[in-house]
Amino acid sequence: MGSDQGAELLFSSGILVEAGDTVSLSPSFESSVDDYRGEIADSSREELARLVSEYVDEERVVEPLVRLGEKDPRTVAELRALRDHLNTRSKADELTLLPVLRLFRANDVDTDGSPESFVPVPGDQLPELAVIYSPVLVYVWLDDCPPCDTLKRRLESIFDHTKGVLPLSVYGPDHQAFLAREYDVTAGPAMLFMVDGRVETRLYGAHDTDVITTELGRIRE
Repeated sequence: MGSDQGAELLFSSGILVEAGDTVSLSPSFESSVDDYRGEIADSSREELARLVSEYVDEERVVEPLVRLGEKDPRTVAELRALRDHLNTRSKADELTLLPVLRLFRANDVDTDGSPESFVPVPGDQLPELAVIYSPVLVYVWLDDCPPCDTLKRRLESIFDHTKGVLPLSVYGPDHQAFLAREYDVTAGPAMLFMVDGRVETRLYGAHDTDVITTELGRIRE
């Protein structure tokens, strides 16, 4: 499910609402998320694992989703709220829509240099997201960076029609030490082409569209 399809489902379920030029999460959905966050805050790790297991079908994603929930309890709260509000009973849809919901959160990460359709995330959540949503492309960007501007435009063009890879973006300066330690990212712009949490290819600079699409094809195989 692409971000456009996901947004349509969220609109039809009353989870997203539009007022003028602004799209936001509905008050009723936000209220559900807040209620579930309160419950999760008092959960042990074992309780969180049992809870997550009820909401996903794939055993391989349970552990990374639990770790993600420990870092970002809102993710698990949103998963539970989707079950209440979504016009479908598909666990796969619920899990797939979590990244789309991030696009409508109050900005807790820098989004200014993120390409359209990319999901801005904190760097320290990449180890979990890259497993749950494999394969993924991670774009690391900087401020006042002409190559970043060039690469952003190319990525927007590519992902206007590319499916099967989740595009994530990270503002490098906010996560410099983590990115260097975990992924050997020491400059930008950078792209990480990842499968099951592993970096298959690491590229620096504003590469041509053909290079990027070739690497995307490899991680989709």
